[in-house]
Amino acid sequence: MFYGRERELRLLEDRFNSGRFEFIPVYGRRRVGKTRLLREFLKGREGIFFTAKSTNLKSNMDELASKVYGANVSATLESILATIEERSRDRRFVLIIDEYPRLLHRSGHVGDVLQEFIDRIHDDSKLFLILCGSSMSIMEHEVLGYRSPLYGRRTGSLKLLPLDVWGSMEILNGFCREDALRIYGMVGGIPMYLCLFDPMRSLKDNLIRLFLNEDSFFRNEHLMTLIEEFERPSTYYSLLGAVASGRTRINEMSDLIDLDAPTISKYLKRLESIDLIVKRRPVDNPDGKHTLYMISDPFLRFQFSRILPVLDDTGPDSYGDLADRILASFDSDMGHVFESICAEHLHRVHPGRVGVWWGPDPSTKRMEEIDLISTRESDGKRVGWFAECKFRSSPVGKDVVETLIHRISLVKGYDETYPVIYSKMGFNESLSGCEGVELYTLDDILNP
Repeated sequence: MFYGRERELRLLEDRFNSGRFEFIPVYGRRRVGKTRLLREFLKGREGIFFTAKSTNLKSNMDELASKVYGANVSATLESILATIEERSRDRRFVLIIDEYPRLLHRSGHVGDVLQEFIDRIHDDSKLFLILCGSSMSIMEHEVLGYRSPLYGRRTGSLKLLPLDVWGSMEILNGFCREDALRIYGMVGGIPMYLCLFDPMRSLKDNLIRLFLNEDSFFRNEHLMTLIEEFERPSTYYSLLGAVASGRTRINEMSDLIDLDAPTISKYLKRLESIDLIVKRRPVDNPDGKHTLYMISDPFLRFQFSRILPVLDDTGPDSYGDLADRILASFDSDMGHVFESICAEHLHRVHPGRVGVWWGPDPSTKRMEEIDLISTRESDGKRVGWFAECKFRSSPVGKDVVETLIHRISLVKGYDETYPVIYSKMGFNESLSGCEGVELYTLDDILNP
């Protein structure tokens, strides 16, 4: 089935209906659903869908030529594009090249050929050209970047992100809500990952089948994710392991993996650029030195923090006990999963830059923190919605609100502030009639 990509499909359809030449790069991490989206878009339309292979350029061109001419023939990219030019002169024609970075890897002149082709036809062609790729770094530098031959030629672009919690829960609707949230915390909103979980099996059985068995799907998936982006992934692997183990500051990573701070910063910047690592600073000191790093990708966070450290502890006969231990330890992570879900909701109801805050309380000399803050500039004022997220088994009372309001007073630089409380188990009677505070339960989040 086709899940959760209605907005992206409408974007492509709107561009298709322009009738003009369109060049839309589509990119996003592997397994995020790019190919599925583009095949859905191509249904009922005249065009060609070609997936580049990890072979030489000639083999790829022969396969593309066979699709264009309907027979096993050999042709150069230049002659194939000339035929595409003829077919798209008077009618809409779609050309989708999936895994485009594989072509670039085999021959750097592909971009130059496409540049010349686009420059020649863009004024009077009805071609709808899509270049798609899973290597985020290559797509952003070799297609979108200013040094690329194709720079300035695109008429739009689409970065496909993982599904949000609402789209993910739709895929997981065969599970109870608690297990669906755990699965979302384990693999995030990657459609293919979510679809692998079998609602006819227990979460424990799914964990053994998908993560622990020697032939399991996820056993080496983290390596494939890194290999997609980096020729030498070993240092990135070590950095992700360090962050997963709680080394969230550069000096802590440096002590563990024996690299100097400038080198680690360079590697972290690359991980951050492809959405695998996120850098956190207090919202009232965004340029300061108080910086923490977290793994932003849920699957990699789960794999590096919960699976890889224990995977070699036991053999297949003990996978059941190991799965029990993993699930028990992962329950302590659900607070962070809940925060990420609340962040999606907070951004939806109060769009802005979502960040965090931590800092000292001068009156007590203790460090305090606020889970989420959505910041918006409005009419020359800086407005913030400050949220506390409670994933505990009892309702929240007035004391949580009072603590949040005090912490808000410690944050500098805001003209207007509004408290927000998220609670998994709702609120007790002490909050009845509490004005000026937004209160949301898990039901409110998942059933907006």
